[in-house]
Amino acid sequence: MLHLILWWWFFSIIPGGASKLPEYRKPLEIVNTPDNEVFAMFSTPLKRSLTLSGTFGELRPNHFHAGLDIRSLNRKVGEPVYSAGSGYISRIKISAYGYGRAIYIQHPNGHSTVYGHLDHFTPEIDNYINQEHYKRERFELDLSLAPSTFKVSQGQLIAYMGSSGSSTGPHLHFEIRNSMNEHVLNPLEYGIPLSDNIPPTIYSIKFYGNISGNDVSLMTLPVKIDVNGSFSLNNDTISLNTSIAGVAIKTYDKAFNSSQRLGVYGITLKADDAMLFNFNMKDFSFDEMRYSNAHRDYEEQVKSSQTYHRLYRLAGNKLPIYNESKDEGWINLSNDKIKKINIDVIDFAGNKSSIQFFLKQASGPPPAIPYSDKLITYNQTFSLEENGLRINIPANRLYCNTYFNYLSLPDNEYYSPIYKINDLTTPLHRSYSLAIRANNLPSYLRKKASIGMINGGTISNQGGKWNEDWLETKVTSFGNYTIIVDTIAPTIKPIMFKNDMSKRDYMSFKIADNFSTGGEADELTYNAWVDGKWILMELDSKTDNITHYFDNHIPPGNHTLSIKVTDDKGNSKLFTQSFVR
Repeated sequence: MLHLILWWWFFSIIPGGASKLPEYRKPLEIVNTPDNEVFAMFSTPLKRSLTLSGTFGELRPNHFHAGLDIRSLNRKVGEPVYSAGSGYISRIKISAYGYGRAIYIQHPNGHSTVYGHLDHFTPEIDNYINQEHYKRERFELDLSLAPSTFKVSQGQLIAYMGSSGSSTGPHLHFEIRNSMNEHVLNPLEYGIPLSDNIPPTIYSIKFYGNISGNDVSLMTLPVKIDVNGSFSLNNDTISLNTSIAGVAIKTYDKAFNSSQRLGVYGITLKADDAMLFNFNMKDFSFDEMRYSNAHRDYEEQVKSSQTYHRLYRLAGNKLPIYNESKDEGWINLSNDKIKKINIDVIDFAGNKSSIQFFLKQASGPPPAIPYSDKLITYNQTFSLEENGLRINIPANRLYCNTYFNYLSLPDNEYYSPIYKINDLTTPLHRSYSLAIRANNLPSYLRKKASIGMINGGTISNQGGKWNEDWLETKVTSFGNYTIIVDTIAPTIKPIMFKNDMSKRDYMSFKIADNFSTGGEADELTYNAWVDGKWILMELDSKTDNITHYFDNHIPPGNHTLSIKVTDDKGNSKLFTQSFVR
């Protein structure tokens, strides 16, 4: 405890530190909770009330949302962002993907805060980053900083809100992490204020049967809401053709001044007033993120883009968020007794919505399930080699036992058959090895060959390395795979560029390739030079545009610009043109 107090005292007396904060800024408090856990009360990273477009723990593609998404005040970039606590900037990351421009601040209480999708930093930080770009001659950076480089006090301006990285609109992504284990923590648990008196909304309930160890979808029923805000089903007694039933729920939260559908904080399931299943979104680790595909009904997500929380646990789901999980949430209907089911959905502010109904077992046999003579046991390795296809799926890549099927479809367009491997609606926790034997591939094309994934009318390059006559890679989903060849160079298209650039603030180009990438394939790489000297081109992954903002690196006068773009298979495009600055 002493070292925490000393850290706090040190950062309170530095110039501009916490002792000089305005009265309305709440100071960073070190609090002893009843169980002696030390945690921090942070201030808001914006000097105003907050409106959210994303909550902690929301179900996002292949992950849980790790923080709060705070909406821009007027849907524009440039709003000031402030440090939520005293400490120092420990990391700065610049990327075209993910959090885009991001700052990580280490605090003396053992926590760190993250500020993502920033537009730009304060001038001092911007100058530092610009020097690193040119020193390393690269746009993407991941810098670890010494404690003395950028000390910050609580409430100090550090950056400006933006839409960089994978953001779809101006907002601030804000996280709090435990610095020791890198667990992400719900910021609302740590003093970030949010006005919310609106309970969650329940939209529909989905029912399943546990049949021969497989969870089988049985029916989906809409939920109605009356004038008093109560939720119910049209028929409160549901008959299911199964002796063991599971339930999933489609539900979202809403907060004050926001029309956005937000993730809920917690859900409980009771059968005859006994707790069967209970979870809340307080914290989790990045290693556990992909278990979100076991928590949700992944098949429903793929087919209809609808998000359902399972209120039962698949065998391979290792998430620690479940506080109680009697019988893994499965409901026993085998004794012909009608079961009373209660589901409560809560948000962080404690607003609650509830629904009650009754379940009973219907007469008649359970529905048939798809069958194959090949079964993948979720916690055992599965291997197959036949018909020019070789697969190795390590243990614990699936969340439940799954029948394996594939089809070999002859095709003259590619250099192997198209292999239809299981189905895209079956989630995988991590990658597995996939190898295909080439048919009639000329030796001079081997270095241009990759395994391609065909999804609808698009093909993505999944990478690949040769092992004798087998082309091997690792992929993270089932689907349709074949061998493709790429001999086509990327393209470079001027967006803002002409001979006379003397009155322009920037120049930009769109770069593109004939295949997207996934698996072990590399993204496009690019570099740009003016008069033979490297210049910074910032990549926007949403538009595939690269942009150079003119500064003192290019003086007035005549110049020659060169841009080179290279794809995963070594195909390159060179653009060269003179211009006047």
